[in-house]
Amino acid sequence: MQGCCGRELAIFIVVYLFISDTTGHDMEYRINEELPSNYIIGNIVDDLKFLERNYSINVDRENIRFNILSQGNPLAVYFNINDRTGSFSTNGTIDRESLSHCKFSNICEIKLDVSAQSTIGTFFEIIKVKVIVLDINDNTPYFVKSKTNLEISESSIPNSSLSVEGAVDLDSGNNTIQTYLLKPAGSPFLLSYDNSLIGSSALKLILNRTLDREKVGFYDLVIEAVDGGNPQKTGSLSVHIDVTDVNDNKPTFSQLTYNITIEENVEANSVILNMSASDKDLGKNGQVMYRLSPYQSDDIKQMFSINETHGNLSLIKPLTYYSGEVLKVIIEASDNADQPLISQATVYVKVLDSTNSPPIININLLSNAPKARIAESASVGAAVAHVGVTDEDTGRNGHVTCSLSNPNFRLDKLDVNEYKVVVNVELDREKIDEYEINVTCVDSGIPPLSSTSTFRVTVMDMNDHSPTFLKTTYYAELYENNEIGVEVLRVSALDFDIGINAEIEYSLSQTGRFPFGIDPTFGIIFANFVTDRENTSEINFKVVATDKGNPRKSSTANVAITILDVNDNKPRFTDPLFTFTIPENQPSGLFVGQLTANDNDLGNNGTFDFIASTDNEPNLPFLISKSGTIVSTKALDRETHPHGINFKMVVVDKGTPTSLSSTGYVTVFLSDENDNYPEIIFPNAENKTIAFLFDLPINSIIGKVEARDRDYDNNAKMVYSFAATTISFISIDQDSGEMKLNRPLTSEFVNRYPISVLVEDQGVPKLSSNVSLTIIVLSHQILAPVAPRTPNDDNYLMIAVIIACVTVVAAGSIILIIFLIRRNDMQKQALEKNNNGIVISRNHPTPSDGKEQYDAIDHAGKNGRGEKRVSFSMDEEKKYDTLEMERHLYQKNPPKQEVDRILDTIMPPQNPRVAQVKAVPSPTSYNTQPHSQLGKLQLHQNIINMHSNQPHGDNDSETSIESNTSDSGRGGSESDIHSSGGLSQCQELDLLKQLYPHVNKQEHLRLKQCSNKVVNLGDIRPKFRDNRKDIPVEIDHRKYADRRVNEYGDYVDIRDIPYSAYRPKRFTHFNSMSDILDGSMMTNEDDDDLSTTTSGSYTVDDIDDSSLHPECVV
Repeated sequence: MQGCCGRELAIFIVVYLFISDTTGHDMEYRINEELPSNYIIGNIVDDLKFLERNYSINVDRENIRFNILSQGNPLAVYFNINDRTGSFSTNGTIDRESLSHCKFSNICEIKLDVSAQSTIGTFFEIIKVKVIVLDINDNTPYFVKSKTNLEISESSIPNSSLSVEGAVDLDSGNNTIQTYLLKPAGSPFLLSYDNSLIGSSALKLILNRTLDREKVGFYDLVIEAVDGGNPQKTGSLSVHIDVTDVNDNKPTFSQLTYNITIEENVEANSVILNMSASDKDLGKNGQVMYRLSPYQSDDIKQMFSINETHGNLSLIKPLTYYSGEVLKVIIEASDNADQPLISQATVYVKVLDSTNSPPIININLLSNAPKARIAESASVGAAVAHVGVTDEDTGRNGHVTCSLSNPNFRLDKLDVNEYKVVVNVELDREKIDEYEINVTCVDSGIPPLSSTSTFRVTVMDMNDHSPTFLKTTYYAELYENNEIGVEVLRVSALDFDIGINAEIEYSLSQTGRFPFGIDPTFGIIFANFVTDRENTSEINFKVVATDKGNPRKSSTANVAITILDVNDNKPRFTDPLFTFTIPENQPSGLFVGQLTANDNDLGNNGTFDFIASTDNEPNLPFLISKSGTIVSTKALDRETHPHGINFKMVVVDKGTPTSLSSTGYVTVFLSDENDNYPEIIFPNAENKTIAFLFDLPINSIIGKVEARDRDYDNNAKMVYSFAATTISFISIDQDSGEMKLNRPLTSEFVNRYPISVLVEDQGVPKLSSNVSLTIIVLSHQILAPVAPRTPNDDNYLMIAVIIACVTVVAAGSIILIIFLIRRNDMQKQALEKNNNGIVISRNHPTPSDGKEQYDAIDHAGKNGRGEKRVSFSMDEEKKYDTLEMERHLYQKNPPKQEVDRILDTIMPPQNPRVAQVKAVPSPTSYNTQPHSQLGKLQLHQNIINMHSNQPHGDNDSETSIESNTSDSGRGGSESDIHSSGGLSQCQELDLLKQLYPHVNKQEHLRLKQCSNKVVNLGDIRPKFRDNRKDIPVEIDHRKYADRRVNEYGDYVDIRDIPYSAYRPKRFTHFNSMSDILDGSMMTNEDDDDLSTTTSGSYTVDDIDDSSLHPECVV
């Protein structure tokens, strides 16, 4: 029992239970991982106080069943709940590290839904339960490999580092790895590490002092990873580091001098000495090779040889002629490195002579020293020593001749058996600084006997050698953006002289603008500036080594420093804006263009990818590869993108540790393909008639075909022609579409002429459109050439008579009313003057100021239909009191019921075109009541006056002051308004409709019934009026009122174009003869170019509004 309690204490866990209003869960539990199965976590009923919370609905605990909703929640299998008691427990051991969403996470949450349902009632509730699994230190840190092998060069400088893969600990928080230890202490390495957020680490072994492989060839270290749990757990990694060799040791002979004695009769190829040398380096650096020094006499080379591998010195030939002499042989030992190191040893070979008595040699040196001395600059023939020879033998055996074995010296005979040793060649101390001279004297006996005497000559140094660098060119690498004063490399020079002649000072030369420095004693070169590889990738200069001899000598070596790259330059587009052009309507996959960029960096720092910017519009119709190749992903329409497709690109390099980027812009233009047919604007289905008088002069422009093409350039260049027509008196300009009268006509040509207009573009292939057009040639007696006279003509004649009568009566009434009002005003002014002695001015304008003022068109109007209206204000002197005006009107003009009856009988109306006539209010204006007869008559008279006051030049025009034959959208030409005979019949009918809106309120006048009536147009001649005044008029056409196509094929708003921008054209469009009579009143300044709609599109509002708004709107 105690053991069980102890086990419970060992796995003791504190379960935090609370009802949370802020976390969104009803219950929250905290448990440790690795708890045993069926471990009781808590009780839902007791912990949540479930029954107390639901007391209001009489929840009986016995009838409540609990269940964990596991559908869609794979983690629910780790828990159980007692369906009756609500006891919540584990269903197995939970390993926190095995849960994918908890691995390497500090917080591990499991969310459950527990249902509570009554077995007898309708009660049902979902309880949100959150279980937080706490980590325990159940995982030991481990390395992926238990042992790793590394190498480091013995020439590595301190602070060099070796990377080691860190350990991993699956625990989290404090239970994961906290520190690393390096063992044993005292090694030349330090351990550096950085812990990551997921429990792994990056380790580095940092060298903290120089290495010497010849002393220590390897190091065995142990790295321990220690976590922060209690108790702590440790993982270890064995690290074996081999120190790799560099050639820093010369071969070493076992002794520097060898002395051997041999008989003069030793045979050739006999080995006379076994030499030995060793090298502490490894591999080729420690492989020793032997050779005879090249800096010795040829006699030695011809007498001796040495095995280059084993160092065995042997004879090439017997030394018979050298008996009694001592021969000096210099042996060199070198390693096999790329730049070998060399050491030397000297072998003295004494050749014995065992017969006869040899001569006796006495040598006297010319200097008071054990060795002879001579300057290396001594001239040939300079004496070194005196040699005297004696031989005890007599005769031939006593006849002695002496010689020297060293060719650098010779014996000059002074007397019998007396010689002097002199310099035979120019000496070079740096090659041989000391000579051992063997003087050999041989008698003439049989066999001859000889003696050899040796002395040494020391060559005194002269400064005859310049310092010599170990390399002709030194190469080094330096990262750009370096710190000032960083060491770059070290140079070294040798001087074969000795003493002060060999002491060397270092300096720099030809460094240019790069302030490098050098230690004069040790030859360490350092940079006193910050390098920039993009400006200079390699720096070359010279280093100078100067000795301290007299005279001083120097030599130079080249220094080549390569500047290594750092990612400090952004990639740059070669053009801030790339423009490409591709044909429209091409299938996807079309090559569009190639983006290019430059990055002054090198390697990955200068390698970059092209990426489309996230600022671009979605669904960009191009695919851009990382290399910058742009291809289309769908067919494109130039007309949809007339200004091209613009998007933004980003170029990103692959530099480390941070990549750099820059932005550029691309515009892809679409070249045009002839894929749009010309669109004929005029003529069209609603407006396809042109009418003109037969007596127009030749070459008069009667109309113009208007068309547009959405394509571009030649694809949009249109050629106009007639198709299948027999009309010969009309020609069409193929470029402009203007139709001209090409010969004079007579009245016989008065008729209707249907023709077909063909518009063809100049693309490849050519596309064309055609439309029907009716040409109506009119006479002065506007007759319908094809319509016979009908009985209705009498009705029309009656209408004309009635209109004329009404006009006369209305004109008389208006004149009378104006007279009475003026007289009334004069009486009032006289009365005011008599009463007060003061004249009150009504501020009426003077005749010079009384010009008619035209207002802008009211586009919307009161009727809300957007119909065209022209508003203008009347002269102040034409305004009078409304009440007074109506009083006179009803006194002098009874209601015209008879006129109303006639109009209702002969012309039943349909939808009327209504004009509003409104006078601009002024301080002296009077209010008129709706349906005021006086106001209507006043309007009628004003319009008549306006037409009668037309400039004289208009009365001579056949088509109005503008001979524009294009369809202006206003119906008939201005001759309908400005003819010399006043108002036409249909104009009078329009005025009747305006003056008497109460007539036929349910139906309105059908104006087209006037179409077959004869109307006298007067003598009309085309003529422009030069003295007209521009009137600001805006026209709200129903189809193309506010738009027109400019020279680029785009729509523009004509309301933004000044009146002066429109060029008046000398033609007028007519829809039909009936439209001439059905035209509405318009100002003569409207520009015909603005209209492409059918005639009769203007409306005239009900005159009732004019009583409330004294403003004339047409």
